[in-house]
Amino acid sequence: MNPTPADPLGEARPTDVAVGPALAPSHRLRTTSAPAPSTGMIGNQALDRAHDAGVQTPAWQPPVRDAAPDRYRIKRQRDGDVLTCVEAPTVTVRVKHGFCVTASAARSYPPGSIFLDGAAQGEPFIDPKRQVYNLDHHEGCVRSFTLATCEQAVVLVRKGLDLRRRDWTVYANDADLDTVLAIWVLLNHIRLNEIDGQTRARVMPLLRLQGAIDAQGLELSDLCGLPPELLAETQAWIDELRDRELALKRRGRWQSSDLLRHTADRLRAIDRLVYPAKHFDDVAEIDELVRAEIAGGSVAIVCRSSAGIYEVERQLRRLHGRRLGVIVLQQNAATYSLRQVDPYLPASLEKVYAHLNLIDPVAGGHRSGNRWGGSADIGGSPRGSGTGVSPEQIARVCEQAFSAPTFLRRLGRTASAALRSTSVMTAALALAFILRLLDDRIGLESGIAPSLASQFPMLLLGFGGAFFLLRGRRMPGIYGLRRFAGLDWCLVLPFAMFGALAGGVWTPAVPLSASGWPELLALLTLPVAAELTFRGLVQGSLLTSFPIQRCGGSWFLSRPTVLSAGLYAVWGAVLPRLPIALTQTMLGGPAPVLGALVFGVAAGMARERSESIVSPILLHWIGIAVVLLARAGCM
Repeated sequence: MNPTPADPLGEARPTDVAVGPALAPSHRLRTTSAPAPSTGMIGNQALDRAHDAGVQTPAWQPPVRDAAPDRYRIKRQRDGDVLTCVEAPTVTVRVKHGFCVTASAARSYPPGSIFLDGAAQGEPFIDPKRQVYNLDHHEGCVRSFTLATCEQAVVLVRKGLDLRRRDWTVYANDADLDTVLAIWVLLNHIRLNEIDGQTRARVMPLLRLQGAIDAQGLELSDLCGLPPELLAETQAWIDELRDRELALKRRGRWQSSDLLRHTADRLRAIDRLVYPAKHFDDVAEIDELVRAEIAGGSVAIVCRSSAGIYEVERQLRRLHGRRLGVIVLQQNAATYSLRQVDPYLPASLEKVYAHLNLIDPVAGGHRSGNRWGGSADIGGSPRGSGTGVSPEQIARVCEQAFSAPTFLRRLGRTASAALRSTSVMTAALALAFILRLLDDRIGLESGIAPSLASQFPMLLLGFGGAFFLLRGRRMPGIYGLRRFAGLDWCLVLPFAMFGALAGGVWTPAVPLSASGWPELLALLTLPVAAELTFRGLVQGSLLTSFPIQRCGGSWFLSRPTVLSAGLYAVWGAVLPRLPIALTQTMLGGPAPVLGALVFGVAAGMARERSESIVSPILLHWIGIAVVLLARAGCM
C-alpha cells in the first residue's frame, strides 16, 4: 500500500491514510514472520531483492487516521534549494545527485556541517571543536561492526548534540531509506529528546531494523533484537517507505529524479508512521522569515503565525532554547509585534524602536503617534498606517541595535560617506569649470553669462539634491525629510552665529552690490546645497552606525556630527582657494576653518535634535544674513 493515493511516481501530497501501524510498545502485534532472502546481501541490495518475485512480505492493511501536519518545506536559496522543518529551523538539508567531497575537504567545511552516507569520502568522524560530522559506514571502517547512518544520527542526538545552538547544514548525495531516516532524526531531534520517550519508542524499531539490514544484510535482520511480530510489521513499513524509490529505479528514472522532493515526501510518510493523529494539536504553525544573530549568541527571529505573541514565544523557546533573544511577529504585511525574550541583552527594544523610526518611510516624527513604540520588552509597529519596512530590514535593525557595529564596518561607512560627498562636490566643480571653458570658447562677454561663482551653487544643488532625494525618499527619517520634532535645537543658534561670523558659512564669491537674479539665487541655493550634501547625505548615512542625540534627550557630541562638520570644513577651505574663488570670507588665516567646524557642529546637532534637514538650512541662511549685515556695518 502506498502512503498516498496517487501513483508512486506522481506528485507527493499529504493524505489521511497512514503507512503502517503505530510503533507503540502497547500496540497489538501481528502474528507474521519476517521475510528471509535466499542469498546473503546487505544494504539496499538486500531490500531490493526482497521485492523480487517469490519473496514474501507480510500482508497488512494500514489503518485510516487523520494526517500529521506537513512540517517540511522546500525553500529556494541563492545557491540552490534546501529542505527545512518547521520544528528544526536551525537545520537545512541539501540532497543532490553526485555531491561528494574528499575527507580532508569535509574536515575543512564551515562549522555546522553534517555529511551523510557517502557525501564525504572517508571514514566516519566527529569534530566537536569545529562542529563538523561525517556519519557514514562505507569507507575507513569495518562495515559489519559500524552502525548505519540513521543509527549514528540518533546516537549523535541522544548523546547531547544540541542542534538548536547554531545553524547546521546537512549534505547528502542520495535519498535511500538509511539517509532519509538519518535526515528525519536530525530534523526531529527535539521530539527525540523529549523526557516521556514516546517518539523514541515509536521510531527506534524502524531505525534498528533499517540499520541492521543496511549494515548486515536482510538475512541478519534479527540482530536488531525486535520480537518476531514487531519485526514483521516494521519490515512491512520499510517496504512501504521504499516503494516509491524502487518504482523510480525500475523505470530508470532515479538518477533524474528530484531527490529533495522525494526526501520531503518520505519524511512526511515517516511522520504518519511515528506520530499519533493528535500529536501536533498544541503546536502553533510558525513560519520563520528571517533570523539574525545578535549579542552573545542570541538570535532575533522575524516570523509569521496566526497565534498570539506569547504562544509563539512558548513555541520558539522550545525550538531555539536559550538562544532566543527577540521575537518579531508579523500579523499581516504591515503589522508587527515585538517581544524581547532575554532580559539580559545589552540593550532594550527602545533602541530597536529608535532605529526603525529612522528607516521606516511611513513612521512619523517625534511628535507623531504613528511610530514604532511600546515598553522596553514588548511593542509594535505604527498603528495608524502600519510599517513600510521589510522583514529583512527589521532583522538588520535588531542586529544593529543589540550588537555594536564593528570597527571595520564603521570605518567602511565613514569612508563611504566621505566618498559620497567628494563625488558630489567634484562633479559640481568639474561641470562648473567645463561650462566656464565653453563660455570662454564661444566668446561670451562678461556679464552676459552668469559667473562661475553664481553657477556653482545651482550645480551643487542639482547633484547633491538629486542624490539626497533618491536616498531620502526611501528612508525619510534617516535623511531628515520630516517636520521639526521639537524646538530645543534652537539652543545651538548662538554657537552657529559665532561660527558664521568667523567665516564658517559658505557665502558665494559674487559682488554683494549686484542685484541680479544669478547672485540672489546663488545666495539662497548654496546654503541649501551645502546642507543637503553634508548634514543630509554624509550625516544621514552615519546615523545608524553611531549613537546620536534625540529631541528632548541628553546633549552630547555625536560622531556623525563631528565627521560631517570635518568634511564640511575641509571643502570650505578648498572653495576660496581655487583658481577662481567660489566662496568668500570676512577673515583670513585659520579662522574660517575653525568657524566652519563650529558652525558644522552646531548645524549637525540641530539636524539630530530636530530630526529635520530644514533646521541646518535655516541656520545657514541666518548665518549668511548675519555675515552680510556685519559686512555692511563694517563698510
